[in-house]
Amino acid sequence: MKKEVLISAPSHVHIGNIDLNGNLGRKYGTLGFALENPRFVLKLSLSETDYAKNEDIINYITIYKQYLNCNKSFEAEIIEDIPKNVGLGRTTSLILSIGFGITYLCNKKASIDELAKLTNRGNQNSGLGVNAFKYGGFIIDGGVKDNNVAPLIFRGIVPDDLRIIVALPEKPIKKILELKEHEEEILSNLPVMEESFSSYLSRLVLMKIMPSFEEEDFKSFGEGLTEFNSSLGRYWKKYQDSIYCCKEVEEIINELKSLGAYCACQSSWGPTTYGLFDYKKSDKALEVINELVKKLGGGKVWVTKVDNTGAFLKA
Repeated sequence: MKKEVLISAPSHVHIGNIDLNGNLGRKYGTLGFALENPRFVLKLSLSETDYAKNEDIINYITIYKQYLNCNKSFEAEIIEDIPKNVGLGRTTSLILSIGFGITYLCNKKASIDELAKLTNRGNQNSGLGVNAFKYGGFIIDGGVKDNNVAPLIFRGIVPDDLRIIVALPEKPIKKILELKEHEEEILSNLPVMEESFSSYLSRLVLMKIMPSFEEEDFKSFGEGLTEFNSSLGRYWKKYQDSIYCCKEVEEIINELKSLGAYCACQSSWGPTTYGLFDYKKSDKALEVINELVKKLGGGKVWVTKVDNTGAFLKA
């Protein structure tokens, strides 16, 4: 009998939501990338009693055990973590890793979608996180209907010679965390997105982003992503400094563009910012963005590949 398991899950970055109107019966519909770095790695071990340093983890262990009718106890330890509430998908990776591990150690059967729905993931704009966990790659989901997990409608395997440079400026984080405390209230009271705007975003996805990816025309693909992301910024402008969350992110995005990024985007509420590059340009771009983030008050900058496989278990 297996007594412990490691669950490794990718982080992810958002590009944005296709439809915040919802009059066709679905809402949200998210685009984004799964990332190799950072990863969320959880060790789950059989134990005499349920134990974790974080009380939230104990709560999720309890939820999954009850659902799976599992009478075992577990100790959970975070081995590698993802920064929390900054647009990298840490919450979904954490919750699904717990359920994935418990399902395995209890020798039960449950789909990732079941585990997600049980813990209120995959609805609203967390559909990207569930599909990043399941599949990895460049992801487009079909939005939420009847509070079910948003289905995957497009998954692209991102070539190995592309890199994503991620910047996480420190200064705006406090403001973003305060905003995130009211996220559910904000999402519940958003103005209805005009049909014409959602139609434009849908056309960008169908007639530029998807076909450009299939043709490996990453210049056109990136132009579509940047336009999609910045256009959505105008919709969220009430909650941001401009079309981006803050002046730091705007400066980073402008610099990413000047360095030849295929796309330059803010992830979710920010302040995580990223650009897609040919690997030949990524070293120089990493150096320049690192210096810029230092000038903007410090933070973290790193380069990563897209994760094309999703989460996995190691027993």
